[in-house]
Amino acid sequence: MKFICESDDLKNAVAVVAHGTSGKTINPILEGIKIVAEKNTVTFFATDLEIYIRKTVKADIKKDGVAILPGKLFSEYVGKIDGGQVTFTAESDVAVIEHGMGNHGNFGCLPAAEYPDLINLNAKPSFAVTGKNLKDIIAKTTPFASADNARPILRGVLFEVNAKAAGLTAVALDGFRLAKVEKPIVKPTADVKIIIPARALDEIKKLITDENEDIGIILENKFMQVVIGSTVFASRLIDGEFVNYKQIIPTEFASSALVETNALLSSVGRASLLARNDKVNLVTLSIMDKQITIDANSELGKINEKVPASLEGPDVKIAFNSRYLFDAINAGGDDFVKISFNAPLAPCVITGAKKGDHLFLVLPIRLGI
Repeated sequence: MKFICESDDLKNAVAVVAHGTSGKTINPILEGIKIVAEKNTVTFFATDLEIYIRKTVKADIKKDGVAILPGKLFSEYVGKIDGGQVTFTAESDVAVIEHGMGNHGNFGCLPAAEYPDLINLNAKPSFAVTGKNLKDIIAKTTPFASADNARPILRGVLFEVNAKAAGLTAVALDGFRLAKVEKPIVKPTADVKIIIPARALDEIKKLITDENEDIGIILENKFMQVVIGSTVFASRLIDGEFVNYKQIIPTEFASSALVETNALLSSVGRASLLARNDKVNLVTLSIMDKQITIDANSELGKINEKVPASLEGPDVKIAFNSRYLFDAINAGGDDFVKISFNAPLAPCVITGAKKGDHLFLVLPIRLGI
């Protein structure tokens, strides 16, 4: 095979698909990037059998062909090429990349026959979401998904589609905190309930450049797929029954506090400097007398700060993991947050001051542990 293309197009394509290669596998072929040259385009593929990424770029094809290069080495080398055109040639088991004033790199190719087929779903989208709304959903949910392999179901984000209401509810939780986001959708064909891996959603977020574009979600045979520009991204869905999140979220509260987001974030952030030396990252909030007092203690010192707030209901004293609390306050992006409580050991719910499309729940920590 042989083709000539712009180095920027090559760098961009390889950088995108490299996220699909596997760095920890007993099958070395999954560490490779597959390159197919035909007609007037070059297509780059990568997969770890969980996610699949394909990107196509225009090129001057001198000879059709297929080659597979070690993904990490190939992407790092291509990323360091300066501007201009690149000539890519592959014969037998060797690929040559020529660029600049006689510069070239020679790389051994992996056996193309061993590379797995790439998922290509042909069904029509089950629903579509604007790029802006999808990015917002991902930003507000994936940080709350679990990183623990012991409960695979929690490593994903639940997508529930109500076709009649043309609405999507996305939920993520890890056993200590929960995020729920609601957004409108377009062109729903039926009710949908799927669990998309958080990792896959984070990769999709990186691909979205046009926030006004409607991004169709294609579902077929336990896979989901999106097409964004010249990139096709597919992911295996997580099989199983998600947690009944509706039973977890309180609907009534004994007390609620309204506070400026940045002021509270800054104070909790400073308190976490000491809290991180504690095994549970403990910070304590005491809400009374039109203020929130934030306390953190460790063998290194003590922090005590006060932030103005308004309180409805009885005074509250409650403790949290500082990182979980900080993430929940920060995720909403509101100028003011409303923090609602029932009891020192009952779940706390954090929302925007005005009725919005998201809420975050954080479990408190028992004081004295």
